[in-house]
Amino acid sequence: MMKDFLLKLGVSKNQNIIVHSSFKKVRSAFPDVTQHILINTLEELIEPSGSLIMPAFTYCFKSKDGKHKVFDRLNTPAKVGTVAEVFRQSQNVIRTSSPTHSFSLWGKINSEIGYDNSPNSPLGNGSVLDWLAKQDNSFVLLLGTHFDSLSFCHYLEVKAKVPWFDCFPWDHLGKQRVGISTKGEQPLNEVPGCSKPFINFESHLVENNLINIVCKNELCTYFIPISLLLKVGTNYLTHNFEKLLCTKGTCKPCDFRRDKHLS
Repeated sequence: MMKDFLLKLGVSKNQNIIVHSSFKKVRSAFPDVTQHILINTLEELIEPSGSLIMPAFTYCFKSKDGKHKVFDRLNTPAKVGTVAEVFRQSQNVIRTSSPTHSFSLWGKINSEIGYDNSPNSPLGNGSVLDWLAKQDNSFVLLLGTHFDSLSFCHYLEVKAKVPWFDCFPWDHLGKQRVGISTKGEQPLNEVPGCSKPFINFESHLVENNLINIVCKNELCTYFIPISLLLKVGTNYLTHNFEKLLCTKGTCKPCDFRRDKHLS
């Protein structure tokens, strides 16, 4: 059962958990599980005294050609998978207001962060990730995903002040450093860039036996304390920031950051 699997991972009452998931991988291990069952099971285990968090990102940046999509907090679908989209629309869940990087929230966190949360640093200071970093008993749960989906690594980039932490890497797509929503325009700083090289940090943690991966069929999972990511991650990113860039010539955002800050 999905519940027993989550219990063995360590999911329990009062925890504050951010979840990144691949529903396809979840179904490979638990064919009868629906998005609703997964969400309800997590809520049952952590109870309202804990917090369940999922990204609801839409990447609604202002475009230079004016053909941008405008973020509507209540109606714009999340672009980060079906579980996150079902969760966004679930009972007692609120969605924050960042035009580019909103989050869906359930439980204790709703009494501390409101729907109007929309910091100029979408994943940095004042964000949902910043709140999570300051809580005891907080965790990341990766269900069928790897560190290239781990938004908390972007928070670590800001905390470690890697050379490009405030570099806007999406100019080549015609995007501007501005979020756009039904409420208007919002200037942004510390905008997240490419996340693919975060798998190098994942490898570092695995090779040093700092985290464990648990697999069932195609579903491989991590359940990681935020305190561990903060302690190890800030040091790793500070001294190995060059490993956070894709191989030269394979990724325009990473090449832009490399040319601007490491040349």
